[in-house]
Amino acid sequence: MESLPSDMIQAIVSRVPAESVLQCKLVCRKWVTLIRESNFAKMHLGHQLNHLQGGDDGNDNLAAKMEPCLFFAGRTNDPIVYKTLLFHGGQPSDKISVDEKYVYNQNLKRIYHPPMHEEPMCRHLVGSSNGLVCTFQIHHSIIDPIYIGNPLTREYVYLPQLVVQKEDVDPVLIEEGKVDMYGRIACGFGYVRSTNEYKVVRIHYLDGKEGNVQVYTLGSGCGWRAIGKVPYALATMSGGIGTYANEAIYWTCRNFVVAFDLDDEEFRKQSAPPRMEKRGKGDRCGIVGLGSHLCVYIDNKLRVEIWSLMRSSDSKETWRKEFDIDYESVVGTRTRKLQPVLLTIKGEIILLFAESVLYCYDPKTTVLKMISNQASADCLEAVEAISHVNTFASLEAMGEKSKKYTVRPCGVRTPLDNVIDDIGRGSLDEEIDTKYFRLGS
Repeated sequence: MESLPSDMIQAIVSRVPAESVLQCKLVCRKWVTLIRESNFAKMHLGHQLNHLQGGDDGNDNLAAKMEPCLFFAGRTNDPIVYKTLLFHGGQPSDKISVDEKYVYNQNLKRIYHPPMHEEPMCRHLVGSSNGLVCTFQIHHSIIDPIYIGNPLTREYVYLPQLVVQKEDVDPVLIEEGKVDMYGRIACGFGYVRSTNEYKVVRIHYLDGKEGNVQVYTLGSGCGWRAIGKVPYALATMSGGIGTYANEAIYWTCRNFVVAFDLDDEEFRKQSAPPRMEKRGKGDRCGIVGLGSHLCVYIDNKLRVEIWSLMRSSDSKETWRKEFDIDYESVVGTRTRKLQPVLLTIKGEIILLFAESVLYCYDPKTTVLKMISNQASADCLEAVEAISHVNTFASLEAMGEKSKKYTVRPCGVRTPLDNVIDDIGRGSLDEEIDTKYFRLGS
């Protein structure tokens, strides 16, 4: 290997998973230098995208060309000081294949990051796109999608905050001198491969009718660009989070789907599955990207149907029901949400139930089974889960004035800090002892 040209070494290493690249840096100083070069991150991302969004192989089945990892946000259930932490959760199929239970404290690896917000009623994760993660921060009664970070490199940046002028809003929304924007924000985060651009879309509603649309392109130097208004009511109390798939952001809106194309920055009304158009009053509905397909799931608290959007050779779009999962007898309750998260390389669906427990559905056997312990058993609650793929995407290389998080802020110490510190000693490329993650009684 020492005799290989540098460009050949880069070509080889850029084809391996990001976690393995970190281990390749241990080979010698020459490899470290080659991996740190700016063009390596772009090469590696290109190969990752070829796996994730590779060309049509003639098979329109719902399938994952490359299995993403689980990425979590979870709140520690310490009664003194609540802390929200981010974790890399690995690939669940590693456990499923050997029929082991996914135990949180044995699979989570702490992500180094600045403090997350601590508002219990608001979500944290906006989404993940090709290695970068977008999360909410709360300021001035606004839940704002302004934190962008790479969990692998610990590089991060805060985007400019949303500024709302009091004279532009209904006085009813002003409380104690602040404009109450809770439930008046929608957003999404995604990537445009043709232009190699990451974009955040933020929509805020000042009059309850039309939303004011802003787009931030990472590295452009243009800040938030106002591009007009949208007539659809996309905001929710949890932040109106859109789902990224096929270079667009998608939201559900009553009985139809709204799409925002990230390339041409235009909204369009998307067709919806027949089941969504006929859903009952109490049915839950959501959107998730599974493999390379946009999927809509409808949950009537007894069973959950998953429909995928298929495109034919002549670009016609049709919805096809992929799964019909009867979960009442397995889950044992019908009051909590069952949310599809990702598709494994073998075609199983990983689902999160009640912000705590992971389930796996095998379409070959039509068996739904619990694969994890309760998150509360390992001192976590209000768990959020998304799919994520590690890359070396660099915010600095894009032109952002990013920072690298290396020091945890000091604050009031609690017994749980010892647990957090123990996890904090590890990173994605390190093996760590997590036996102290679970607190004794």
